[in-house]
Amino acid sequence: MGRYDTIVERVKEIDVDSVKKWEETDNVKLKTIESQKIYIWIRLYLKEEIEDIKAGDDITIKYIPSGESLETKFICFGKTTLSKDHLDEIINFNPEDDKKILCLMIDQDVINKSNEIPFIRTLFKSGYHYQYQLVKRTDLTFTNNRTNNIIEYYDCDY
Repeated sequence: MGRYDTIVERVKEIDVDSVKKWEETDNVKLKTIESQKIYIWIRLYLKEEIEDIKAGDDITIKYIPSGESLETKFICFGKTTLSKDHLDEIINFNPEDDKKILCLMIDQDVINKSNEIPFIRTLFKSGYHYQYQLVKRTDLTFTNNRTNNIIEYYDCDY
């Protein structure tokens, strides 16, 4: 008999009825020391480059018909060439910025747990509430909070 067979036999000998069951009265305490943050990246494709945007600017997404709004953070511009092969391995990378692509960031917990944005949260593919949506560009606006300028775009990838 090998060691794994011995372990299996010993597990079979455990009297499950004699094992203490946890109940609510056992005063078990749970303390979260550190929670993990997961961020969702949004790519906003612009019609023309904009000069008055800085890394760290807050960008508000607003869905006009319902009045919902969501705060995101502008982190960086997209890259000019980023080619991948069929295994999604990067084969060509150019570190030059493409100033017509804005990369915005939002905490995934806001998307998944906020009840204040019932429509906007359906746009995020990696969120719990994702649904395929067709939205007019005039109904969904992106505004730089520092300059109060509405950003003109032609596409957005959630």
